[in-house]
Amino acid sequence: MNRSVLALPALALALGACAMPSTKEPVPLPLAGTKWILVTERKLEGEQPYLEFGDGALSGYSGCNRLMGRYVMDAVGAGAIVFSQVASSKRMCDAVSMAVEDRILATLRTSTSLLIRGNTLRLDGSAGSLTLVGDGAASNVPKVRP
Repeated sequence: MNRSVLALPALALALGACAMPSTKEPVPLPLAGTKWILVTERKLEGEQPYLEFGDGALSGYSGCNRLMGRYVMDAVGAGAIVFSQVASSKRMCDAVSMAVEDRILATLRTSTSLLIRGNTLRLDGSAGSLTLVGDGAASNVPKVRP
């Protein structure tokens, strides 16, 4: 049998593999320097809760109060994170906003891991998890103005 006849199916398979669409994940947004907006079941009135990270410092807004704290990440990129000195200002708000704030604070205080996939950040801890989207991706997230 002619060798070129045998090579044709292998060549067709190789060319077909090249034509397949890429299933690569998008490049993840950087943790620091991105405004991460909390994904909630219901949108809150006014400014949406968010977190910002930079040089070991955490800042943000809970939907009621300003948030601040410190964090340390693993040096090898395994997704480990520990927050400390997590605090907020002390303004009282409606029950829904206070419940969101309590959930954010509890999760940050117990978080041990983070994962960034594309424009989504997930923080996990023993008190639950938070899902946030990078601000550039949040342009399609509706914001309710008072």
